[in-house]
Amino acid sequence: MDKGSNEQHDVSKIIAELDERGFCVIPGVITTEKADEARTVLEGLLAEEATEGTWRARTQRVARIAVKDPIFVELMTHPLIVSIWREYLDEDMICSTWTSNTAYPGFNRYGWHPDFPFQFVNQPWPTDNVSGQTMWLLDDLTEENGGTGILPYSHLKGHRPPEEIRHEWIEEAEILTGQRGSVMVMNGKTWHSSRPNVTDKARSVLLGMYCRPFYLTQEDMRAQLADLENPSELVQQLMGANQHQPGVVSNRY
Repeated sequence: MDKGSNEQHDVSKIIAELDERGFCVIPGVITTEKADEARTVLEGLLAEEATEGTWRARTQRVARIAVKDPIFVELMTHPLIVSIWREYLDEDMICSTWTSNTAYPGFNRYGWHPDFPFQFVNQPWPTDNVSGQTMWLLDDLTEENGGTGILPYSHLKGHRPPEEIRHEWIEEAEILTGQRGSVMVMNGKTWHSSRPNVTDKARSVLLGMYCRPFYLTQEDMRAQLADLENPSELVQQLMGANQHQPGVVSNRY
């Protein structure tokens, strides 16, 4: 684990940028060496899990990464990231999904969208903060290799992108770039889009969505806890061990 992350980065300034623009790019959260280590582990998983379909689509997700290598638990519980989402969402926040996303050369599908749970929430959206996306850069992200398109201030719109503009580039949008080891944090309401990878190399990121515990998670995080040996209290919290589970109402006397 990289030490001193909270001292090197001002959480209050990160939160202020999240509030204002809907996202914030944080350089140097981990070293490039640590990012390379995580990417090497991920590349092994990508090779094991690749299918004919992923090669046709030129993109691949790896799910359940928390139980596939300790380095992914280390990043999921990184003290800076946990501090940001505890401040932004509240102390009892949980991890809704924790996966990887790789765009291979030739990937060219994209479209504007918000993240969980705002694909499903009725519009206009609630104004409080209920979810946040975390994108770990395991490769240097560039305009050519699929740097994410993102629309500043769109988290304030209160609705999803209109269908007629979903597949058009928006003039006010930016392309997220950065050195591997950086992290982008984003309000779940912020409009963003994948972009084509026109290089000859794959680019990979890790995606960790954090949310308030009264929302259903995208991924069954609790089911993965049984596959982790001696998970810490923080890991148990993030993976939903404390999340309320529906039961049967009955007289208890």
